Amino acid sequence: MPKLWGGRFAKNASKLMEEFNDSLPFDKRLWKEELLASDAYSVALGKAGIFSRTELARVRRAFKEIDKEFSQGKFRFKPADEDIHTAIERRLVEKVGETGKRIHTGRSRNEQVATDERLYLKNVNQEIMLLIRELQKSVVDLAANTSDDIIPSYTHMQQAQLVRLGHYFMSLFFMLETDHSRLDDLSKRVDILPLGSGAVAGSTLRLDRDVLKRELGFAELSANSIAAVSDRDFMNEFLFAAAQTLIHLSRFAEDLIVWSSTEFSFVELDDMYSTGSSMMPQKKNPDSLELVRGKVSRTIANLTALLTLQKGLPLTYSKDLQEDKEPLFDSVDTLFSTLRVFTGVISTLKINRKNLLRNTDDSIYATDIADYLVEQGVPFRDAHGIVGRLVLTGIKQGRRLRDFGTDELKEISPIFNEGYYTIFEPVRSVERHDNYGGTSRKGLKKQIELAGKILSR
Repeated sequence: MPKLWGGRFAKNASKLMEEFNDSLPFDKRLWKEELLASDAYSVALGKAGIFSRTELARVRRAFKEIDKEFSQGKFRFKPADEDIHTAIERRLVEKVGETGKRIHTGRSRNEQVATDERLYLKNVNQEIMLLIRELQKSVVDLAANTSDDIIPSYTHMQQAQLVRLGHYFMSLFFMLETDHSRLDDLSKRVDILPLGSGAVAGSTLRLDRDVLKRELGFAELSANSIAAVSDRDFMNEFLFAAAQTLIHLSRFAEDLIVWSSTEFSFVELDDMYSTGSSMMPQKKNPDSLELVRGKVSRTIANLTALLTLQKGLPLTYSKDLQEDKEPLFDSVDTLFSTLRVFTGVISTLKINRKNLLRNTDDSIYATDIADYLVEQGVPFRDAHGIVGRLVLTGIKQGRRLRDFGTDELKEISPIFNEGYYTIFEPVRSVERHDNYGGTSRKGLKKQIELAGKILSR
């Protein structure tokens, strides 16, 4: 089959140029979407009088046969196929003859690719949202099973305050909920049909775009042909959403990597999600989580690549946009695999309960001591200074805060009394954080209940 655009040229493209121009190696992944869009377009062409009823039936039957060829791995590409659009059109002509050449009437590859990409992301978005839900379910189960466990939390990688371990895990649930809602919101902007926009100016045919919208299941029609053909905003948004989701997982993975070290030993990864060393027999490495942390860089790079690709492009279409698919597909694949692996890690994670408070220093109760002084009527800023001096004294003398006698405490501040010694109790510490969103038992229970409502929607 000759090139769609070959009539204008006196010479054939060089072999080098053909290879350089060829997008089939990566855009063939859109075969399902291209068939759906072409089939719907044939219906609109039939209504516009381009196909008779008999011809339309033959064309649509041919598309079903081509779909079967792809599904069964029997479709054969040919050297002249530049992209998935020309490959499918070429195969249609082989099946129905000259009639098939009319499928491109009033249609441009500019709008075809934009339509295919939107169809692709409509489905992918839903699948990823389901994977996020599966991970969230595993997180809630783990949070419920660790609601009685208490750990030191960290700021600046220094022990900060005690929290329930389940409260910590629920932080991931709500980060993922933000990711889920971002993708859900994106779905509205993906669900706009550009087909019928032509190359730039719209179609001269009497195309019923509402038929196209109905056939392809889109919510809206693009209102401006120039914007429709040039728009890749929806892809930018998706690539940002993918990168942000993996950034959340990466930060969480970093904590679990540290926690799985011998020095912490809070958690242990299941053997299924760990690897060993080629040299050191004792090693059990958290490579699944390290790969989670590493793969984020791909999605950030893909977002940067697509944004950079578009920053200086004139409207509407330039061949630069052929480069939009590989970053998209790579981020989709990376997000799919990472969500699945992370769900496996979370659902099989072992908690070493005996180690959770093993290395906790009494200074983790410093804020509790300051709050205790506030309850005695000391302004918080003064209480902060008093406790700071107490902590410094303990450091200099190498003593735990709970080991100071009452007389020693009163030398630092006469406000101290016997109530001081009731502070050093983990459960008491976490239960003081009883406001909405806090780490008390009631606060954690409310978070888990809210999560249940979210997951049941």
